[in-house]
Amino acid sequence: MSDPDFGPGGYLPGRAAKRARKIVLREQMGLGWPLAAVGAAAALVAVAVAFVALRSGPPGPPFFPVGLVEELGGDVAVVVRTNEGPPAMLIRAAGSLRAFLWPGEAVRWCDVSRQLESDAGTVWTPEGARVSGDPGASGGSLAPLPTAVHDGTLYVAPARPEAPLPASPTGAVPTCAVPTG
Repeated sequence: MSDPDFGPGGYLPGRAAKRARKIVLREQMGLGWPLAAVGAAAALVAVAVAFVALRSGPPGPPFFPVGLVEELGGDVAVVVRTNEGPPAMLIRAAGSLRAFLWPGEAVRWCDVSRQLESDAGTVWTPEGARVSGDPGASGGSLAPLPTAVHDGTLYVAPARPEAPLPASPTGAVPTCAVPTG
């Protein structure tokens, strides 16, 4: 039996070696390959541990701590003032704690209408879109604020409000609030 004209015979029988022209590895790989794989896995684990350790702290500026999530927000909005940025408004609406820029009027959650209402007669959806008044009415939607929670503490960034939802006035009137104006 003649030796194949390509590569070393390796550990394939002669007949298989003639037909197996696509086999690339014909020798044992050696100890370097498994050690390289273990080293790469260890490096990946070290990077992941460092990332988690560095990202586990509270958020930095422009966020500031407001208080414990369990103690914040009822059906009446809580206004929080800071030295940086405009006042923030926190309210429990539709089961979750929400943060908006304060519109300058008292706001409360109405379980009956499932909307935010003010004594001035303005009505918003839980997401902050104004639905009260006619299309030409003044006053807009509430601007949501970025929030973060760390170890049960709520952090808010009133200096960086997000774009408010477009107002879609449907003529909604307050159901729970008594308009004063």
